[in-house]
Amino acid sequence: TILFHKLLLSALTVSAQWTKTSCIAEAMKTQAFMEENRLPMAAHDGLLQALSNLALLDSLTDSDVRKSAIAALEMISREPRARPYMVRNEQVMQALTKASFERGDNYDYDGIHDDGNVTGKMIRVALQNLSSHL
Repeated sequence: TILFHKLLLSALTVSAQWTKTSCIAEAMKTQAFMEENRLPMAAHDGLLQALSNLALLDSLTDSDVRKSAIAALEMISREPRARPYMVRNEQVMQALTKASFERGDNYDYDGIHDDGNVTGKMIRVALQNLSSHL
């Protein structure tokens, strides 16, 4: 099943170029929701870059894609062994920092939701998780 998971992560990484719907970002968020997937996702070649690309999309119509990508990044940051991979990726740090300043996507800035809904607190927690590895 490890080989299958690597193939799935490769498919998601390549498919992240498709940004017309939030399906790929949501699939990555679903994968990141499972604790055992977080380190393999961080270590997978190109996956963090793909997620951060999705998180940095600018169009108003990309809001759902951005939210799912940020949620996935936050969940991956919960895994201490994944954090070194994340802090070495400049674009991941840029995406999380940018998201921490955005207010236009109607993020719920009051709480953290284990179901993967993006909140301001989730973004701050991700940045705090990663700051200890800078």
